[in-house]
Amino acid sequence: METNPDFDHYMDHYYEFLGQWDSPSRCGLKIVHRKDGKTLAIATEIYRQNPGTPVTEWVAPLATRIMQEQQCDPAGFMFIEHTPDLQSKLTFYGETFDLVHFDTVGEKLVNPRWTRLTAQEVDRLMEE
Repeated sequence: METNPDFDHYMDHYYEFLGQWDSPSRCGLKIVHRKDGKTLAIATEIYRQNPGTPVTEWVAPLATRIMQEQQCDPAGFMFIEHTPDLQSKLTFYGETFDLVHFDTVGEKLVNPRWTRLTAQEVDRLMEE
């Protein structure tokens, strides 16, 4: 499984993080500062370019870290998990976008819940 490591509309740079068991991990990341004052983070799974924990497996700690680095409060932070199209005949390797909703405990995001979005919905969220 390879994904194009080139940056695109949903990924501006690689983001390094410590995943499960402190394993060095990497995803693509795009931060959008929206007109309404909210911060939107899009984390892209990069498959073989990620030596460690997948985004899905570490979504709450990853989102918490990004939110804190962006100096956002949970009410002003939105997180989208993006998996790119792997150009496979298998439908589960197609491109997906999920808005991840969290509960907040102290300064941490917990209990992730995913809501599937279309690329058009994500583009709209990036423009607001």
